[in-house]
Amino acid sequence: MVSKHKNNKIMNSENKITYSELIEALKKDNGKICSSCTKHDYSSWSNITKDLDCELEVIGGVEESEKAIKKNGYTEYHPDETNYWSKDAPVALEFYPYHESSIRRCNTCNALFLSYIEHSGHLPQKRLRWIRKKLLYLR
Repeated sequence: MVSKHKNNKIMNSENKITYSELIEALKKDNGKICSSCTKHDYSSWSNITKDLDCELEVIGGVEESEKAIKKNGYTEYHPDETNYWSKDAPVALEFYPYHESSIRRCNTCNALFLSYIEHSGHLPQKRLRWIRKKLLYLR
């Protein structure tokens, strides 16, 4: 997926976003309710609607995701008895499914999201999760 970024620079999931760039970008999200992205509905992994899928800009992928995939495979990170569906589960970029996600942005409120395609089950599903800085886990 390709989209335009500020200054008409073409961005897609092949562009790698560093952890420091991600943290800086997260500061632009004020956390308030946004009618464009409805980010509070995506506090945990959820299926993305077609309208929102078209609305959110893809700004890149997670830095060094290939290394993380080789190292951790499909291992999830849940230190405090959270699970995949927990709203308070850590956003651990070196673990599944975060390490294979694209980073996307709402151009109305600057909220950042992670998205990926879940292939288990009957049909592939596009999933989305709002990134909240307080849940970000970086080694």
